[in-house]
Amino acid sequence: MRRAFGLGSLPALWLLVSTAARTDPWRCLASLPGPLIALSYPLLGVWLKVLTDGVAGRDGTRVVAGLAGLLLTVTARWGVDYACTGVQATLADRVGFAFDGEVVRLMAALPGLEHHENPDVQERLELLRQSQGVLGSSLRALVQTASAVIAALGTLTVLALVHPLLLLLVLVALPAAPLAARGQRRLAAAEEASAGPSRSVRHLRSLMFSPVAGKEIRVFRTQQAIAGRYRSAVAAAARPLVRAEMRAAVVGTLQDVVFTAAFVLAVGFVLWRAGHGHGGAGDVVLAVVVCRQVQQSVVWPIASVASLGTTLRAASRLLWLRSYAAGVPRPTAPMPSLAGGIVFEQVSFRYPGTQRWVLRDFSAYIPAGATVALVGGNGAGKSTVVKLLCGFYRPTSGRILIGGADLAGLEPAAVRARFAAVFQDFVRWELTAQQAVGVGDLRRLDDRGAVVAALRAAGADGLVTLAPGVGDGAPVPSPDTQLGARWPGGVDLSGGQWQKLALARGLLRPDPLVRVLDEPTASLDPLAEHALFERYIAAGRQAGERVTVLVSHRFSTVRAADLIVVLEDGRCREIGSHDALLAAGGTYAELYTLQAAGYT
Repeated sequence: MRRAFGLGSLPALWLLVSTAARTDPWRCLASLPGPLIALSYPLLGVWLKVLTDGVAGRDGTRVVAGLAGLLLTVTARWGVDYACTGVQATLADRVGFAFDGEVVRLMAALPGLEHHENPDVQERLELLRQSQGVLGSSLRALVQTASAVIAALGTLTVLALVHPLLLLLVLVALPAAPLAARGQRRLAAAEEASAGPSRSVRHLRSLMFSPVAGKEIRVFRTQQAIAGRYRSAVAAAARPLVRAEMRAAVVGTLQDVVFTAAFVLAVGFVLWRAGHGHGGAGDVVLAVVVCRQVQQSVVWPIASVASLGTTLRAASRLLWLRSYAAGVPRPTAPMPSLAGGIVFEQVSFRYPGTQRWVLRDFSAYIPAGATVALVGGNGAGKSTVVKLLCGFYRPTSGRILIGGADLAGLEPAAVRARFAAVFQDFVRWELTAQQAVGVGDLRRLDDRGAVVAALRAAGADGLVTLAPGVGDGAPVPSPDTQLGARWPGGVDLSGGQWQKLALARGLLRPDPLVRVLDEPTASLDPLAEHALFERYIAAGRQAGERVTVLVSHRFSTVRAADLIVVLEDGRCREIGSHDALLAAGGTYAELYTLQAAGYT
């Protein structure tokens, strides 16, 4: 990982330049004169020499030339600097947005969810999040580096003209180069060491700002405990960075002390020569100005390259994300019909980075047009079956066949275009009520009739009123009401109301081949859940090939399903119709009898 973020990475450098040029070519060109202002530093010393010699020799021409040179140099320096600063600030914003957009696009385009479960990937993504702000200023870092190199060349040239021996000052300043490189390696290691604690900081901060977590935090009075953990995580994240910066500060101070002593000797040497008739007052002034710039001429390029190294590491992290995204398999086979049904063939699965098997040799056949219910205790593997069927993960072993074709070889976008789903951890879209349902099928985002039909099918037709003039502040929100109390004029909903919107969203797509309901009714009472599942089952049977997958802990609500799959410890313990499983007297019959007794 450290090698991938090394200084001088040409692919990372090309990424920075090409992105800036593609995003805003005219402002990129306007930034090019910026490094030329670096020549003003040695030129100021030259014009001061001319002015000093003119004053000392009472030469009016030299005095005028020196003053004019100083005025023009300072004016040009500030003028170009002012113009380039404005241009680069705007360019930095636009390039930053371009890089942010690419990160969002790459993350959104990943077909599965493996990256969310992989700790190594998450730490790399955390480093990328931390350094995203640096990417926008990438061209500015390149310009500063070029400016530093030009200033160094100009300063060293003038220094040699004063006296070649003065170039020995460079030897005193040169140790800054390896020390800076070592400092950058330490900083890179510190950034990696802080990635894990930084994730904890972000998580704990999100808890403190979350209204959902806020309820438990207050009831269980964990404010101080979370605040303490937050402080500890902040300290753990900052500790390696502070150590690296403190070491750099100590080394920098020692360098300054050593160079100051050498600077005094160099100026003393020029004064000695002037006192013996080997130079004038102008040479002394020029030596003082230019010798003082030697350290900057050596250190500034090194510091600029070091700063560029930070930017290059950020770019390397984005290149890693590109490579990671490109390495994710992207099959291209089209979605087949469901004539052959859905087959789970000896499927075993464990989540990335873990050793525990969530599913083990799970096999099941779901015929086309059937409604299947997955039942079992917590942790039995029901939701994992749904995630695998939706293609969020690939089986660790075994395969899933859809219409006779291996799901792993089907194009994810083509598969999901024929899926509709409602998950137990549904999203609370804080949009308008219309849009909160409409995102279930973007083609119908603004189709009020389709949204109303989906609300009715989900038993939520009383949730959103269509009465004209009913809006913000009304007891029942209108389709155009902003949801979410955090927004101006927004209204909040109960957990059950949010769940009904999620159900309507899952029903908006008119022609899915597979419809999945993964415990989407936890906030509904058993009767409401039973009535809803009855509607889903009836709709599925009228749709020909469509397969409907229901997941529920309530056995009584799924008894009408064509097939019931009983999972236990990640395995398929029983499969069959409600009547057949009751007659078998196995696990399902025992659990159904126990649960039914609880309602009597």
